[in-house]
Amino acid sequence: MTDKLEKWQKLRAKGKWNYILIYGVLGWGVGTGILFSLGFPLVTEAMGDKAPFLPVFAGSMVLFPLGGIAWGYGMWIYFEKVYWEAKASEQASAIGAEKPDPDA
Repeated sequence: MTDKLEKWQKLRAKGKWNYILIYGVLGWGVGTGILFSLGFPLVTEAMGDKAPFLPVFAGSMVLFPLGGIAWGYGMWIYFEKVYWEAKASEQASAIGAEKPDPDA
């Protein structure tokens, strides 16, 4: 089994909602919200307007973590699909290795 599959097995053993919380809400949601909160006022100021930091930050810390739930769930589904395809391929190759070669 590859290192990536082993890593996914450890992550999936902790559960779907743990993955969504850690990687989706905290990782993607909060991380993206902070970057957006820091970048948005700079962009609006460069365009001649001024966005207040605290309302942008507060909104970002609500909306982006909610988006992180969707992102984490989508990534869970994607990695589960990859995992099960790899497991099926691994089993198929193991079965194929056990069959005698008919041309031998």
